[in-house]
Amino acid sequence: MSNSNYANLDPIFYPRSIALAGITVTNPEHWTRTFLDSLLEFRYEGSLYLVNPKGGEIEGLKVYPSLGDIPQAIDYVIGLVPAKAAPGLVEECSGKGVKAIHFCTAGFSETGEEAGIRLEAEITELARRKGLRIIGPNCMGIYNPKAHLSFQADFPKESGTVGFISQSGGNAIDLVKLTMWRGVRFSKVISYGNACDLNESDFLEYFAIDRDIRVIAMYIEGVKDGRRFRQALHKAAKAKPVILLKGGITEGGARAAAGHTGALAGSEMVWDSLCKQLGVIRVHSLEEMADILVTLLFMPLPPGRRVALIGGGGGASVLITDEFEKIGLKVPPVPQEIRNQIREFTPVAGNILRNPIDYSQTMAEVGKLARTVSIISKWEGIDFVIGFMRPNLAAASIRRRMSETVDEILEGSKASSKPLGIVLEPSILPDEAKETLPLIQKCASYGLPVYYSFAGAANAISLVLSHNERHSGKARA
Repeated sequence: MSNSNYANLDPIFYPRSIALAGITVTNPEHWTRTFLDSLLEFRYEGSLYLVNPKGGEIEGLKVYPSLGDIPQAIDYVIGLVPAKAAPGLVEECSGKGVKAIHFCTAGFSETGEEAGIRLEAEITELARRKGLRIIGPNCMGIYNPKAHLSFQADFPKESGTVGFISQSGGNAIDLVKLTMWRGVRFSKVISYGNACDLNESDFLEYFAIDRDIRVIAMYIEGVKDGRRFRQALHKAAKAKPVILLKGGITEGGARAAAGHTGALAGSEMVWDSLCKQLGVIRVHSLEEMADILVTLLFMPLPPGRRVALIGGGGGASVLITDEFEKIGLKVPPVPQEIRNQIREFTPVAGNILRNPIDYSQTMAEVGKLARTVSIISKWEGIDFVIGFMRPNLAAASIRRRMSETVDEILEGSKASSKPLGIVLEPSILPDEAKETLPLIQKCASYGLPVYYSFAGAANAISLVLSHNERHSGKARA
């Protein structure tokens, strides 16, 4: 069976029945229970079967001694068995109508040892002869909230418009959790590990035509077929924004990638050139990828690069201006006529109206900040507005008023004729974090992009603008 002729992966992402083969019966804290806990938490609506030679019962579900003992056909099997038992599981699956096996188990080619490499080749060849597909091995599998599938119980249950293709299970988990507070929701996430059968090109081709997916994000350590991957990436990038994070671009990173998923790395120059040629947004960290997702999903595309910055703190104003201007965004001075309008209700002392707008005193009086945001947003000399706060550095008395400040900015955003984003730096101190995280959620609930740093906001907005300029053929504003 050729990989390229399996374009429709719907039966895998929307299985009608799932079997967890090799789940531990006696230890509720064992890692194999993670998959059952997740499916139960997400209220998977299909038939769910548990398999362990010991039999018994878990969470009210019967445990069958083998797949063959299950009377019904099975669409999808999550293989939790030891690596040496993998070929036997493939044989069992062949008689049950199984369409795909997800092997979570490690111990294959990623070990670099001959036995693991041979074992992976064996299950791959066996699955192809039996007409089965394999996801993995050495991966977390599928998160698809629409189908009530997840490999983490605490993932958001709401479906979204992002598709994430990740060779790493840990990075798949991290990206979902990095963005969930900021309102990002995923349509589908696939952690595919060693990619002995289904690989990055299969999932990229599928995501490119999936109508539920608006943006594609990718973390890859290596590719199985360079020519096919380039073609798939080209088609996907023409259809929707694609964000790519390549792992293993350094000598040490390449060694780590080989030991993680058995992937072979490519050179930095090759990947950079490929992304530029195909119009792919290349990032260098999961945090950067998260910022790009927030920008693409929640910030209407500004017509240019001119920004008005509104925040509190003279030093912070200097730093955010530097971050935005050094990356190619423009922070123009506020014209006198705009300053005069704000001066009508704002004292001179403690407020700097040059861009950035420092509202240190304005913050204390309800209504004034919202009015300031509204006035600034009507200024024809800018293309978008960024509000910024550093609550982790503020005095406790000021932090208590941060919620009112956020409310003021959000109220002003309603009347804004320009795209608006928020920079809210979360604190690592528990008491301060408790105060900051609800503010982040509040901004996200308004559909605003929320950034965690000045540099992250500036970089993400600049990259998205550059991406649009390349696709539209426009020069920089």
